[in-house]
Amino acid sequence: MKKLNAVLLALVSVGMTSTALAQQTEKEPGEFYIGARLGVLNLDSERTGYKQGTLYQADNGFNTLDTGVEVGFMLTEYWESRIYYDYVQAGIDGASGDLYGQSFGSDFLYHFNDMVYAGVGINGTEVGDLADAMVRLTVGHRQFINGDLSWRVEAGVQQGWELDYTETFANIGLQLWFGEPTAAAPAPRPDVQPQQAQPEPAPQQPVDSDGDGVVDSKDKCVNTPENYSVDENGCVMYKDETVREDILVEFDFDSSVVRKSAMGEIEDMANFMKEHPQLNITIHGHTDSVGPEDYNQWLSERRAKAVGDVMVKRFGIDANRVSYKGHGESQPRTMGDSAAARQDNRRIEAELKIVNRVPVER
Repeated sequence: MKKLNAVLLALVSVGMTSTALAQQTEKEPGEFYIGARLGVLNLDSERTGYKQGTLYQADNGFNTLDTGVEVGFMLTEYWESRIYYDYVQAGIDGASGDLYGQSFGSDFLYHFNDMVYAGVGINGTEVGDLADAMVRLTVGHRQFINGDLSWRVEAGVQQGWELDYTETFANIGLQLWFGEPTAAAPAPRPDVQPQQAQPEPAPQQPVDSDGDGVVDSKDKCVNTPENYSVDENGCVMYKDETVREDILVEFDFDSSVVRKSAMGEIEDMANFMKEHPQLNITIHGHTDSVGPEDYNQWLSERRAKAVGDVMVKRFGIDANRVSYKGHGESQPRTMGDSAAARQDNRRIEAELKIVNRVPVER
Protein backbone atom coordinates (compact mmCIF):
# COMPACT_ATOMS: atom_id res chain seq x y z
CA MET A 1 0.00 0.00 0.00
CA LYS A 2 2.93 2.39 0.68
CA LYS A 3 4.03 1.92 -2.93
CA LEU A 4 0.51 2.76 -4.13
CA ASN A 5 0.50 5.94 -2.05
CA ALA A 6 3.87 6.93 -3.51
CA VAL A 7 2.45 6.50 -7.04
CA LEU A 8 -0.57 8.64 -6.15
CA LEU A 9 1.60 11.42 -4.71
CA ALA A 10 3.70 11.39 -7.87
CA LEU A 11 0.58 11.78 -10.03
CA VAL A 12 -0.66 14.69 -7.88
CA SER A 13 2.74 16.38 -8.30
CA VAL A 14 2.56 15.99 -12.09
CA GLY A 15 -0.98 17.46 -12.09
CA MET A 16 0.00 20.47 -9.99
CA THR A 17 3.10 21.26 -12.10
CA SER A 18 0.88 21.31 -15.22
CA THR A 19 -0.73 24.53 -13.90
CA ALA A 20 1.80 26.51 -15.91
CA LEU A 21 0.35 24.98 -19.09
CA ALA A 22 -3.32 25.16 -18.02
CA GLN A 23 -5.72 27.82 -19.19
CA GLN A 24 -8.94 29.09 -17.69
CA THR A 25 -11.90 27.80 -19.68
CA GLU A 26 -15.55 28.40 -18.88
CA LYS A 27 -17.82 25.48 -19.83
CA GLU A 28 -21.36 26.03 -21.07
CA PRO A 29 -24.64 24.18 -20.35
CA GLY A 30 -24.94 21.00 -22.44
CA GLU A 31 -21.23 20.13 -22.50
CA PHE A 32 -20.22 16.82 -20.88
CA TYR A 33 -17.10 14.78 -20.10
CA ILE A 34 -15.83 11.25 -19.55
CA GLY A 35 -13.02 10.90 -17.01
CA ALA A 36 -10.62 8.58 -15.20
CA ARG A 37 -10.16 8.70 -11.38
CA LEU A 38 -7.34 7.72 -9.00
CA GLY A 39 -7.51 8.30 -5.23
CA VAL A 40 -7.11 7.12 -1.66
CA LEU A 41 -9.62 6.51 1.17
CA ASN A 42 -9.05 6.95 4.89
CA LEU A 43 -11.44 4.26 6.14
CA ASP A 44 -13.22 4.46 9.48
CA SER A 45 -11.34 2.72 12.31
CA GLU A 46 -14.40 0.49 12.82
CA ARG A 47 -14.62 -0.62 9.16
CA THR A 48 -14.49 -4.43 8.77
CA GLY A 49 -14.87 -6.86 5.87
CA TYR A 50 -14.89 -10.50 4.91
CA LYS A 51 -12.18 -12.39 3.08
CA GLN A 52 -12.73 -16.07 2.35
CA GLY A 53 -15.40 -16.20 5.08
CA THR A 54 -13.22 -14.59 7.79
CA LEU A 55 -14.00 -11.14 9.22
CA TYR A 56 -11.00 -8.75 9.28
CA GLN A 57 -10.40 -5.20 10.52
CA ALA A 58 -9.70 -2.88 7.55
CA ASP A 59 -6.53 -0.78 7.70
CA ASN A 60 -7.34 2.89 8.29
CA GLY A 61 -5.25 5.93 7.34
CA PHE A 62 -4.89 6.89 3.68
CA ASN A 63 -3.92 3.32 2.73
CA THR A 64 -6.93 2.31 0.63
CA LEU A 65 -6.61 2.76 -3.15
CA ASP A 66 -9.64 3.43 -5.36
CA THR A 67 -9.56 3.72 -9.15
CA GLY A 68 -12.46 4.26 -11.49
CA VAL A 69 -14.34 6.24 -14.12
CA GLU A 70 -16.82 9.14 -14.08
CA VAL A 71 -19.26 10.93 -16.40
CA GLY A 72 -20.27 14.56 -15.83
CA PHE A 73 -22.73 17.00 -17.41
CA MET A 74 -23.00 20.81 -17.15
CA LEU A 75 -26.60 21.57 -16.18
CA THR A 76 -26.09 25.36 -16.04
CA GLU A 77 -23.14 27.74 -16.05
CA TYR A 78 -22.63 26.98 -12.33
CA TRP A 79 -24.19 23.52 -11.65
CA GLU A 80 -22.78 20.17 -12.72
CA SER A 81 -24.03 16.60 -12.17
CA ARG A 82 -21.75 13.57 -12.05
CA ILE A 83 -21.89 9.78 -11.64
CA TYR A 84 -18.86 7.60 -10.86
CA TYR A 85 -17.68 4.05 -10.15
CA ASP A 86 -14.49 3.14 -8.21
CA TYR A 87 -12.78 -0.19 -7.56
CA VAL A 88 -11.62 -0.29 -3.91
CA GLN A 89 -8.53 -2.13 -2.57
CA ALA A 90 -8.02 -1.89 1.24
CA GLY A 91 -5.30 -3.37 3.40
CA ILE A 92 -5.98 -5.62 6.40
CA ASP A 93 -4.95 -4.25 9.79
CA GLY A 94 -2.23 -6.44 11.30
CA ALA A 95 -2.30 -9.06 8.56
CA SER A 96 -1.17 -9.56 4.98
CA GLY A 97 -3.51 -9.41 2.02
CA ASP A 98 -6.26 -7.02 0.94
CA LEU A 99 -10.01 -6.53 1.16
CA TYR A 100 -11.67 -5.69 -2.15
CA GLY A 101 -14.85 -3.77 -2.88
CA GLN A 102 -16.41 -0.94 -4.82
CA SER A 103 -17.79 2.58 -4.44
CA PHE A 104 -20.35 4.16 -6.75
CA GLY A 105 -22.63 7.18 -6.55
CA SER A 106 -23.56 10.60 -7.88
CA ASP A 107 -22.74 14.22 -6.99
CA PHE A 108 -24.15 17.67 -7.64
CA LEU A 109 -21.33 20.21 -7.90
CA TYR A 110 -21.57 24.02 -7.66
CA HIS A 111 -18.80 26.04 -9.37
CA PHE A 112 -17.86 29.24 -7.50
CA ASN A 113 -15.66 30.22 -10.48
CA ASP A 114 -13.89 28.49 -13.40
CA MET A 115 -11.55 26.57 -11.08
CA VAL A 116 -13.06 26.04 -7.58
CA TYR A 117 -16.19 23.97 -6.82
CA ALA A 118 -17.95 22.13 -4.00
CA GLY A 119 -20.67 19.53 -3.96
CA VAL A 120 -22.88 17.04 -2.17
CA GLY A 121 -23.76 13.48 -3.18
CA ILE A 122 -24.69 9.98 -2.15
CA ASN A 123 -22.87 6.71 -2.71
CA GLY A 124 -22.56 3.11 -1.64
CA THR A 125 -19.12 2.01 -0.39
CA GLU A 126 -18.44 -1.72 -0.02
CA VAL A 127 -15.29 -3.27 1.53
CA GLY A 128 -15.01 -7.02 1.89
CA ASP A 129 -18.69 -7.70 1.09
CA LEU A 130 -19.91 -5.24 3.80
CA ALA A 131 -21.52 -2.08 2.40
CA ASP A 132 -23.05 1.12 3.73
CA ALA A 133 -24.94 4.00 2.07
CA MET A 134 -23.01 7.25 2.51
CA VAL A 135 -23.57 11.01 2.21
CA ARG A 136 -20.51 12.66 0.64
CA LEU A 137 -19.29 16.30 0.73
CA THR A 138 -16.66 17.32 -1.83
CA VAL A 139 -14.43 20.33 -2.55
CA GLY A 140 -12.29 20.48 -5.68
CA HIS A 141 -10.07 22.43 -8.05
CA ARG A 142 -10.21 22.01 -11.86
CA GLN A 143 -7.94 23.46 -14.56
CA PHE A 144 -7.90 23.00 -18.33
CA ILE A 145 -4.92 21.83 -20.36
CA ASN A 146 -6.79 22.90 -23.52
CA GLY A 147 -10.41 23.42 -24.55
CA ASP A 148 -11.14 19.64 -24.57
CA LEU A 149 -8.97 18.26 -21.72
CA SER A 150 -8.94 19.12 -18.01
CA TRP A 151 -7.48 17.75 -14.79
CA ARG A 152 -8.84 18.10 -11.27
CA VAL A 153 -7.98 17.32 -7.64
CA GLU A 154 -10.61 16.71 -4.92
CA ALA A 155 -10.93 16.00 -1.22
CA GLY A 156 -13.82 15.50 1.15
CA VAL A 157 -15.65 13.45 3.75
CA GLN A 158 -18.38 10.79 3.63
CA GLN A 159 -20.74 9.76 6.44
CA GLY A 160 -22.57 6.43 6.69
CA TRP A 161 -26.33 6.19 7.21
CA GLU A 162 -26.66 2.79 8.95
CA LEU A 163 -23.18 1.87 10.24
CA ASP A 164 -22.19 5.45 11.18
CA TYR A 165 -18.81 5.29 9.43
CA THR A 166 -16.97 8.62 9.00
CA GLU A 167 -14.34 8.50 6.25
CA THR A 168 -12.23 10.98 4.30
CA PHE A 169 -10.89 10.79 0.76
CA ALA A 170 -8.68 12.51 -1.82
CA ASN A 171 -8.39 11.86 -5.54
CA ILE A 172 -7.26 13.26 -8.88
CA GLY A 173 -8.89 12.90 -12.28
CA LEU A 174 -8.42 13.52 -16.00
CA GLN A 175 -11.51 14.55 -18.04
CA LEU A 176 -12.17 14.59 -21.81
CA TRP A 177 -14.91 17.06 -22.83
CA PHE A 178 -17.52 16.79 -25.59
CA GLY A 179 -20.30 19.00 -26.95
CA GLU A 180 -20.45 22.52 -28.33
CA PRO A 181 -21.46 25.68 -26.38
CA THR A 182 -24.42 27.69 -27.60
CA ALA A 183 -23.31 30.14 -30.31
CA ALA A 184 -23.72 33.85 -29.66
CA ALA A 185 -26.79 35.32 -31.34
CA PRO A 186 -25.94 37.63 -34.28
CA ALA A 187 -26.65 41.31 -33.92
CA PRO A 188 -30.09 42.28 -35.25
CA ARG A 189 -30.24 43.89 -38.65
CA PRO A 190 -31.05 47.61 -38.56
CA ASP A 191 -34.53 48.68 -39.59
CA VAL A 192 -34.74 50.15 -43.09
CA GLN A 193 -36.31 53.58 -43.03
CA PRO A 194 -39.39 53.70 -45.24
CA GLN A 195 -39.28 55.98 -48.22
CA GLN A 196 -41.07 59.23 -47.50
CA ALA A 197 -44.07 60.26 -49.52
CA GLN A 198 -43.29 62.31 -52.62
CA PRO A 199 -44.53 65.90 -52.58
CA GLU A 200 -47.15 66.93 -55.08
CA PRO A 201 -45.67 69.10 -57.89
CA ALA A 202 -46.80 72.71 -57.96
CA PRO A 203 -49.10 73.40 -60.87
CA GLN A 204 -47.88 75.46 -63.80
CA GLN A 205 -44.18 75.00 -62.71
CA PRO A 206 -41.34 72.61 -63.66
CA VAL A 207 -42.01 69.22 -62.07
CA ASP A 208 -39.59 67.75 -59.50
CA SER A 209 -41.29 64.45 -58.70
CA ASP A 210 -38.82 63.20 -56.10
CA GLY A 211 -38.17 66.60 -54.47
CA ASP A 212 -34.39 66.43 -54.81
CA GLY A 213 -34.04 69.91 -56.28
CA VAL A 214 -33.51 68.70 -59.88
CA VAL A 215 -36.50 68.97 -62.23
CA ASP A 216 -37.71 65.80 -63.94
CA SER A 217 -36.53 66.95 -67.38
CA LYS A 218 -32.88 66.92 -66.11
CA ASP A 219 -33.21 64.18 -63.47
CA LYS A 220 -31.37 61.01 -64.51
CA CYS A 221 -31.98 59.27 -61.16
CA VAL A 222 -35.63 59.33 -60.17
CA ASN A 223 -37.07 58.68 -56.71
CA THR A 224 -33.95 59.65 -54.75
CA PRO A 225 -34.66 60.07 -50.99
CA GLU A 226 -35.20 63.64 -49.87
CA ASN A 227 -32.57 63.51 -47.10
CA TYR A 228 -29.69 62.70 -49.53
CA SER A 229 -27.64 65.25 -51.46
CA VAL A 230 -27.67 64.88 -55.26
CA ASP A 231 -25.48 66.12 -58.09
CA GLU A 232 -26.57 68.19 -61.13
CA ASN A 233 -28.07 65.06 -62.70
CA GLY A 234 -30.26 64.33 -59.67
CA CYS A 235 -28.20 61.27 -58.63
CA VAL A 236 -27.24 60.57 -55.01
CA MET A 237 -23.74 61.77 -54.05
CA TYR A 238 -21.54 59.32 -52.13
CA LYS A 239 -18.54 59.58 -49.82
CA ASP A 240 -16.11 57.07 -48.34
CA GLU A 241 -16.69 56.31 -44.66
CA THR A 242 -14.25 54.23 -42.59
CA VAL A 243 -15.78 51.99 -39.92
CA ARG A 244 -13.39 50.79 -37.20
CA GLU A 245 -13.57 48.24 -34.38
CA ASP A 246 -10.78 48.21 -31.78
CA ILE A 247 -10.06 45.70 -29.00
CA LEU A 248 -7.80 46.10 -25.99
CA VAL A 249 -7.59 43.34 -23.35
CA GLU A 250 -5.30 43.58 -20.33
CA PHE A 251 -3.85 40.64 -18.39
CA ASP A 252 -2.69 39.91 -14.85
CA PHE A 253 1.03 39.73 -14.12
CA ASP A 254 2.75 36.70 -15.71
CA SER A 255 -0.62 35.38 -16.92
CA SER A 256 -2.21 34.47 -20.26
CA VAL A 257 -5.63 33.75 -18.71
CA VAL A 258 -8.39 35.88 -20.28
CA ARG A 259 -10.37 37.77 -17.64
CA LYS A 260 -14.15 37.30 -17.54
CA SER A 261 -14.52 41.10 -17.66
CA ALA A 262 -12.96 41.09 -21.15
CA MET A 263 -15.54 38.71 -22.70
CA GLY A 264 -17.92 41.52 -23.69
CA GLU A 265 -15.23 43.39 -25.66
CA ILE A 266 -14.11 40.17 -27.38
CA GLU A 267 -17.73 39.39 -28.27
CA ASP A 268 -18.14 42.88 -29.81
CA MET A 269 -15.13 42.25 -32.07
CA ALA A 270 -16.51 38.78 -32.99
CA ASN A 271 -19.89 40.32 -33.94
CA PHE A 272 -18.12 42.93 -36.07
CA MET A 273 -16.32 40.12 -37.94
CA LYS A 274 -19.63 38.30 -38.48
CA GLU A 275 -21.09 41.48 -40.00
CA HIS A 276 -18.02 41.80 -42.27
CA PRO A 277 -17.06 38.23 -43.28
CA GLN A 278 -14.45 39.51 -45.73
CA LEU A 279 -12.23 40.67 -42.85
CA ASN A 280 -9.53 38.66 -41.06
CA ILE A 281 -7.91 39.66 -37.77
CA THR A 282 -4.36 39.61 -36.41
CA ILE A 283 -4.16 39.81 -32.60
CA HIS A 284 -1.00 41.46 -31.24
CA GLY A 285 0.24 40.37 -27.80
CA HIS A 286 2.44 42.48 -25.50
CA THR A 287 4.07 42.26 -22.05
CA ASP A 288 5.67 44.62 -19.57
CA SER A 289 9.47 44.76 -19.20
CA VAL A 290 9.69 42.51 -16.12
CA GLY A 291 11.52 39.24 -16.77
CA PRO A 292 13.79 37.87 -19.55
CA GLU A 293 13.15 39.10 -23.08
CA ASP A 294 12.74 35.62 -24.60
CA TYR A 295 10.22 34.65 -21.88
CA ASN A 296 8.23 37.85 -22.50
CA GLN A 297 8.17 37.07 -26.22
CA TRP A 298 6.71 33.61 -25.46
CA LEU A 299 4.18 35.05 -22.99
CA SER A 300 3.01 37.71 -25.48
CA GLU A 301 2.31 34.99 -28.07
CA ARG A 302 0.30 32.96 -25.51
CA ARG A 303 -1.79 36.03 -24.63
CA ALA A 304 -2.62 36.71 -28.26
CA LYS A 305 -3.46 33.03 -28.87
CA ALA A 306 -5.67 32.87 -25.73
CA VAL A 307 -7.86 35.73 -27.04
CA GLY A 308 -7.95 34.13 -30.49
CA ASP A 309 -9.11 30.83 -28.98
CA VAL A 310 -11.98 32.62 -27.20
CA MET A 311 -13.12 34.18 -30.50
CA VAL A 312 -13.01 30.79 -32.26
CA LYS A 313 -14.33 28.42 -29.58
CA ARG A 314 -16.73 30.68 -27.65
CA PHE A 315 -17.99 33.11 -30.30
CA GLY A 316 -17.87 30.95 -33.45
CA ILE A 317 -15.30 32.76 -35.63
CA ASP A 318 -13.63 30.52 -38.25
CA ALA A 319 -10.08 29.70 -37.09
CA ASN A 320 -8.74 30.50 -40.59
CA ARG A 321 -9.78 34.14 -40.05
CA VAL A 322 -7.81 34.56 -36.81
CA SER A 323 -4.04 34.88 -36.48
CA TYR A 324 -1.84 36.21 -33.71
CA LYS A 325 1.60 37.71 -33.21
CA GLY A 326 3.65 38.36 -30.09
CA HIS A 327 5.84 41.45 -29.63
CA GLY A 328 7.16 40.74 -26.14
CA GLU A 329 8.16 43.93 -24.32
CA SER A 330 9.26 45.77 -27.50
CA GLN A 331 6.13 47.94 -27.99
CA PRO A 332 5.08 49.47 -24.64
CA ARG A 333 1.85 51.44 -24.61
CA THR A 334 2.93 53.46 -21.55
CA MET A 335 6.55 54.39 -20.82
CA GLY A 336 7.93 53.98 -17.31
CA ASP A 337 8.31 51.28 -14.66
CA SER A 338 5.40 52.13 -12.35
CA ALA A 339 2.77 49.53 -11.45
CA ALA A 340 0.19 51.38 -13.57
CA ALA A 341 2.52 51.52 -16.58
CA ARG A 342 3.32 47.81 -16.33
CA GLN A 343 -0.40 46.99 -16.16
CA ASP A 344 -1.06 49.09 -19.29
CA ASN A 345 1.63 47.16 -21.15
CA ARG A 346 0.31 43.67 -20.23
CA ARG A 347 -2.23 43.47 -23.06
CA ILE A 348 -3.35 42.37 -26.47
CA GLU A 349 -4.49 44.81 -29.16
CA ALA A 350 -6.21 44.45 -32.52
CA GLU A 351 -7.97 46.76 -34.97
CA LEU A 352 -10.28 46.12 -37.91
CA LYS A 353 -11.53 48.72 -40.35
CA ILE A 354 -13.53 48.75 -43.54
CA VAL A 355 -14.28 51.56 -46.00
CA ASN A 356 -17.92 51.84 -47.09
CA ARG A 357 -19.44 54.11 -49.69
CA VAL A 358 -22.33 55.89 -47.99
CA PRO A 359 -24.77 58.53 -49.27
CA VAL A 360 -24.07 62.16 -48.39
CA GLU A 361 -26.90 63.48 -46.26
CA ARG A 362 -28.20 67.01 -46.64
